Amino acid sequence: MQEENEKIIESWRDFLGLGVTLSVELGCTKLAVRDILELKDSSIIKLSRSTGEGVDVRVGDKSLLRGEIIVIEDRAGVRINEIITGIK
Repeated sequence: MQEENEKIIESWRDFLGLGVTLSVELGCTKLAVRDILELKDSSIIKLSRSTGEGVDVRVGDKSLLRGEIIVIEDRAGVRINEIITGIK
């Protein structure tokens, strides 16, 4: 497996320095415009995932990784738990 990974990395050698924007998705939901306009500071938006399901790390519209939110000193981070394979 290690040798296979090294071959894949080598085949991408020319692109390894390319910067990409990662986003972390906690979940999603649909709301009517009326409901969005009624949101207040204390409003709660119910998401499609439960707290134990973690988060997806995405590039564009593709999920690449799954992880969990962690706290490092005074900052939030994501611990990667799974690499998503078979991305189309």
